[in-house]
Amino acid sequence: MQKNMFPRFSSLLLSGLLMALVGLFGCSKSSTASLSDGEDTDFVTKSVGTTVPYVEPMFPLATSMDAGRTGVFLTRSTSFGKVAQQTVPLPPVADLVAQADDYLAKIGLTLKEDLESSTDYKRESAAVVRDASGLALVALAIGLSPEDSKYKKAAPGIIEAALVLEKAEKFDAANKAYADLQAAFESSGDPSTLSWTKVAALGPAMKAVPNLDSVAKRLSNTEARLKRAPERVTPLLAGIAAIGQGTMANFEETIKPDAEAEWKKESEIFRDAAIEANAAVHKFVNGDGTYAGFQAAYDKLAETCDHCHKIFQPN
Repeated sequence: MQKNMFPRFSSLLLSGLLMALVGLFGCSKSSTASLSDGEDTDFVTKSVGTTVPYVEPMFPLATSMDAGRTGVFLTRSTSFGKVAQQTVPLPPVADLVAQADDYLAKIGLTLKEDLESSTDYKRESAAVVRDASGLALVALAIGLSPEDSKYKKAAPGIIEAALVLEKAEKFDAANKAYADLQAAFESSGDPSTLSWTKVAALGPAMKAVPNLDSVAKRLSNTEARLKRAPERVTPLLAGIAAIGQGTMANFEETIKPDAEAEWKKESEIFRDAAIEANAAVHKFVNGDGTYAGFQAAYDKLAETCDHCHKIFQPN
């Protein structure tokens, strides 16, 4: 039996779910696509921290500047329709910092409210494992960003503490690991030691993507909602971009471990779509873009995710 990288959903069930979401949240038709759910993922976990062939960095040196915003830009090196011809600003490090803060708070809440009285922590801690993996990759992006931030020097410590928490098998160990993670946010390390090598296991990191997406979609599925809380949406999309970049090195954990180049290409396309969706929110807020433009970028993100699934999901 082949291993499933991503779960399968019947078209009927998916349609019903989307209709329910439309009724519940008033989603417009053009933004009902969602990133694929990561539950029931079956991966072969490889050792982390090992050096892998060079992966294009998410944060290259600045090559151009936008008249409306300073920052770093990425020229797309892969192709997904006409989008490949565009140059899109990378997520500001402030968005990544905000997502790191959100992850820290969310993990703490899960431990206290959902797991403190658990009788089987290892079985019931999937959300903590998922969020700790996502946090490790967001911290890696913060540490490798050319932009300075309050967590740039803390990034190595955050990554280390997050991965210890990810591996905890009992609540007491997880609780201690969380205290160490909190302390790591105040630590000072050397971010120059970081590189885009394998950090988090692919399984939980992939599950972090639909989790971030579901919140972002709920906060942006109408123009009025996006206007109310754009500062909550941009960190989520920046986090998705960081995970897309950070899991490029995990090709050996897919169902096609020999397809490194193909996995890297699809990961780049997905990462770039997340970067574009993040930029579309900023443009919408600054008056340089429209809500329709954001919807198109968000739908493209879902399309790139589905496209990758068609390649790496077994028949």
